[in-house]
Amino acid sequence: MGGTVNSIARLLLDLGEAGVEVAARGDRLRHRPATLAPDLRARLRMHKLAVLTLLVDGYDPDPAAEPEAAHTLAERMGIADDLGMPTHPGSPAWLIAVGESLDTTCDNESIGV
Repeated sequence: MGGTVNSIARLLLDLGEAGVEVAARGDRLRHRPATLAPDLRARLRMHKLAVLTLLVDGYDPDPAAEPEAAHTLAERMGIADDLGMPTHPGSPAWLIAVGESLDTTCDNESIGV
């Protein structure tokens, strides 16, 4: 489970930039396209629990505790909405917004998701 915030953030950014969409199905992750580059597939497998948790529980940084992370998430999601991009959990725009937001968190050592 878990991993460093940096490694999870980088994975989410790389998935989003590649146009991958992920979804939780019980304790499994589904992704589109079905075929991923070997490094993305390996990293997604390694961080499966963290990604599942983010998809199922959502990601909503506390503005009082993590103001920069909350601002980054809201800004990125707003830009995607303005561009008419899907922003549902697991969409490429959501993955990028969450990845960038996680990258700004104060505790960059580990994540408890």
